[in-house]
Amino acid sequence: MSFEIYKSIKLRCFIIEDYCSETRAYFTLFGEDFPVEEFTREIGIIPTEAYRKGEECIRGKTKHIRFETAWEYGLDYKMTNHPEEQIHTIINTLYNSIEIIKKYKDNYNLKCKLVTVICFNRQQTRELVMNNKVIEFVNQVNGEFEFD
Repeated sequence: MSFEIYKSIKLRCFIIEDYCSETRAYFTLFGEDFPVEEFTREIGIIPTEAYRKGEECIRGKTKHIRFETAWEYGLDYKMTNHPEEQIHTIINTLYNSIEIIKKYKDNYNLKCKLVTVICFNRQQTRELVMNNKVIEFVNQVNGEFEFD
């Protein structure tokens, strides 16, 4: 291995080790069945993932059948010392759509949750803080928090 490649690898490892966590967050609206395309048009936000009950999907090498219909909006994994930043970004995007989310939840008997996946890279990490806007949003849409 050349010295330049070695330096590049060491630099990347140092940068990665400098962060406390790798975080992913997303909001999901899900249930038996609902018009995902209509919801997307009405809310005016393109989902990062949407699927219908009964659709096939592949996870790893295994084929699965979706058991629910879902609309998700989220951010992919990011190295960070502040995992709540992704949550705040999602809520800021969806906040003005509370009434639309509530309408679809009521009309189609749906559920929703704000999911945060945190992979800790150190034994000691910063705290995870949910500001009042995040708590208010989840409360108003009668949703749940899920931490993984």
